Amino acid sequence: MRDRHLLATLVLGSLALWGSGCLEGPQVVQGTVESYDPVARLLLVKDPGPPERNLELLLEGAEVGADPAPGDTVRVAYRDRQGRRQATRVMNITRQHELSKKAKGSGGH
Repeated sequence: MRDRHLLATLVLGSLALWGSGCLEGPQVVQGTVESYDPVARLLLVKDPGPPERNLELLLEGAEVGADPAPGDTVRVAYRDRQGRRQATRVMNITRQHELSKKAKGSGGH
């Protein structure tokens, strides 16, 4: 009886996760930062498309490397949650390239 109850719980839990979209991977966009509001944690990214569009992403709770700035190229993993795009990870490609150039130029042996 206990095994059947455990199996039913696992099946129902799996269905709940599947129904909520938790099993789907995040979507990814790479584009240019149009604007970033650090107080509201809102990032506007120009996705070169197709179709070309601007995406508003909420960064609250996201893993962020270097803070984005207008003109930076970023890659953002996000999920659609309740009609909003919730970022899970933001990689600032522009800042990453700058840091790697500095590290190579410093002669860090």
